[in-house]
Amino acid sequence: MNLSKLQPLGWSNHFFQQLSLQEIETLNVTNFLFRITAIHRTHIIGIGETGHQSLMVPDELQPVSQFLAVGDWIIATRVYEHFKITGLLEPINRIERVSNDTKQLIAANLDYLWIVTSANDEFNPKRLQRYMAMAYEFNIEPVIILTKTDLCADKYEYIDQITALKVGNYHAVNTADATSYLQLDPYFVSGVSIAMVGSSGVGKSTLINTISDVEQLTKEIREVDAKGKHTTTHRQLFYCKNNVAIIDTPGMRALELLDTEAGLEQTFDDIVDLALRCKFNNCRHQTEPGCAIITAIEQGDMSQTHYDNYLKLLREEAFNKRKTGGAYAEKQFNRNWRKVIKDNKSDKY
Repeated sequence: MNLSKLQPLGWSNHFFQQLSLQEIETLNVTNFLFRITAIHRTHIIGIGETGHQSLMVPDELQPVSQFLAVGDWIIATRVYEHFKITGLLEPINRIERVSNDTKQLIAANLDYLWIVTSANDEFNPKRLQRYMAMAYEFNIEPVIILTKTDLCADKYEYIDQITALKVGNYHAVNTADATSYLQLDPYFVSGVSIAMVGSSGVGKSTLINTISDVEQLTKEIREVDAKGKHTTTHRQLFYCKNNVAIIDTPGMRALELLDTEAGLEQTFDDIVDLALRCKFNNCRHQTEPGCAIITAIEQGDMSQTHYDNYLKLLREEAFNKRKTGGAYAEKQFNRNWRKVIKDNKSDKY
């Protein structure tokens, strides 16, 4: 095994420790390591020491979207001119969503989640909070990328809304100013993996074109619906500057959250902090005296919309647990809300 070839692809000691002695001794003889770079309807593509190869998926890993994600590391054996997947190495993290009442994997082994949005009618802070919650849940750093700022009247109208979300990092870029992309350079460190998510037409493919040599098909923006004409149809991993892995994902019409309780707490930490100040530990934040959340809304320190969005996402997350078979999800919304307050107060005192 040549680590110098695998490390730039995202290989680390986390994966090496999972290999048995026999697997290590037979690497590149009967066993081969690949990182999944593309998942198509009929086949999977992976990259390893032998370059890109077509990978056969065994029946026990079907449907693929529920077992494998772009960015995963797998073990495969050679079958004639192809390679057959025989094992999956436990990922550092994965992002997922609910689609058609089932869990669908999006990407794996990430350092950053670039949440791409555009400065037009597509912009939606509530949607951005969904992506932030997903990133926080899986210990991935969210970064908001605001595109097409050259096509709007006032980019600060959008930037102000982004800063209100208290995301750690955000960047505004546009194709009319090539220097605007220089602010992304600190992310391009060898071995780093980044997934890009966002709605169709927000400029993910154009962003890839700008930061790499990969040519994605893009066309001019349409004023009617503010969307680009080209959309990515499958998840794919590219290697760009300094061998940084960029995972492009299809535009998502909807992002339904699953198992993101901790991520929601971090995204809406202001609400959790306020709840700690309520007079009663079992406050339901409805009509109780001494409720810090009600007071904050009445005094204009927090908007009702912000609070309602938090409650909506909590309900959705609990509902999706029930849909996908979560055993402990029954009545989870009210239970989770009380548990969040109780746990935080216990930690504080």
